[in-house]
Amino acid sequence: MPEPTMSNRPNQSYLGKVFLIAWREFRYTALTKGFIFGAVAMPVLMFGVIAVIPAMLSQKSPPLVGTIVVVDPSDTIVPRAKAILETPINKLQLASEFAKNPPTDRGAQFDAMSDLTGNDQQVISVDWRSEKSLDAVESVKSELAKGSILAGAAITGDMLDPAKDATALALFIPSSLSPKHVRQVSRALQQAVEDERIARSGIDRAMLTRLADQPEPLTTRISPAGSEAKERTELRLLVPGAFMFLLWICVFTSANYLLTTTIEEKSNKVMEVLLAAASPMQLLAGKILGYSMVSAVMLLMYGGLGIAGLSVASMMDLVPIAHLVYLVVFFVMAYFMVASMMAAVGSAVSDLREAQSLVGPVMLVLVIPIMLWMPIIENPNGMLATIASFVPPAIPFVMILRVTASTEPIALWQTLLSIAWGFGCAFGMLWVAARIFRVGVLMQGKPPTPRELVKWAFVR
Repeated sequence: MPEPTMSNRPNQSYLGKVFLIAWREFRYTALTKGFIFGAVAMPVLMFGVIAVIPAMLSQKSPPLVGTIVVVDPSDTIVPRAKAILETPINKLQLASEFAKNPPTDRGAQFDAMSDLTGNDQQVISVDWRSEKSLDAVESVKSELAKGSILAGAAITGDMLDPAKDATALALFIPSSLSPKHVRQVSRALQQAVEDERIARSGIDRAMLTRLADQPEPLTTRISPAGSEAKERTELRLLVPGAFMFLLWICVFTSANYLLTTTIEEKSNKVMEVLLAAASPMQLLAGKILGYSMVSAVMLLMYGGLGIAGLSVASMMDLVPIAHLVYLVVFFVMAYFMVASMMAAVGSAVSDLREAQSLVGPVMLVLVIPIMLWMPIIENPNGMLATIASFVPPAIPFVMILRVTASTEPIALWQTLLSIAWGFGCAFGMLWVAARIFRVGVLMQGKPPTPRELVKWAFVR
């Protein structure tokens, strides 16, 4: 039995044709293998990876087994290095030290993060051997080449003299030693040398650690009403950006589908067949409605993935319910603004190259939120952020940044006025798009000039 279409349903109502067109656009876009994989399967897969990572990290680290030979005339490093290597890592203490004094060296940063995310259940069975003669360095290298020892090191020169600058630590490893094991051995030897230098200087290690300890700032924001809240600087930068880019990706992906399908149907003469059964306004309304459902699916999947990730990390307090409500409101506003522009451009041109010249000026306005991301977050209630909140079509992207970044509520009149003004602009853009679509959808030949587009929109 043939699938019902508009052509064999002549008595269908006005809205019935709109919904039929919307379902057609949604079905041919969202119910495809590519879209299902990108917008549905990929977020599910990513959430699965997030759920599996803790289980992967809980597995035992590879054992560190073998003999380490240290060429040390003082014969003081081996006992210290052995004690350091075999002491379990206190992750709470390490995390506190990392937060207070994050290392500036990339290698040290990588080591610290590896220790924080690694597993404590590692088997360490290392035999240490000390050689007092520096002539033993060559024999250590020979043993390494044969694979009979795990690693070797040489404490040379005045490395242990606290009155002189420490020289480079000579560490010898076989090509088969893993990077994790290299870091473990080198860190144990480095700390052993440091401890020995401090001991020879006569300074108390505990006192030295306390003197070098920087106080951790406990920043508390106090509102004019007297309420207190802990400041999270890094998250205040990331969360608003995540909201804005989620909005951006979902809206522009579906709007781009709308642009390309409109151009393809017009160039392939499919548009003429559709217009034989529906009016231009029904066709435009159906297309915009259909791709709004595509965009909504993407918002639900990727937004749900983000919320699931925060829930797993017990960080849901970063996303209040009010922010999710604003996300939905500004998503609807952003979609209809961008979709109306894309539909108008798609109906006025015959190929994508022509569309780029018309979409370009619009995109310059739409990149304002990205260009002003940091200034808006730094001062959500400032003059720049306030003015940008009323510049269409950037209104929804700027406002989602402001409401999610502000530590104090945005003035209610600004929020309500921007929403009212934004939806008014969206309605006006839809009206202009409808006027252009009605004329342009049947036009062929050279693309219209901006002056002609204005004439189509405002002159009967």
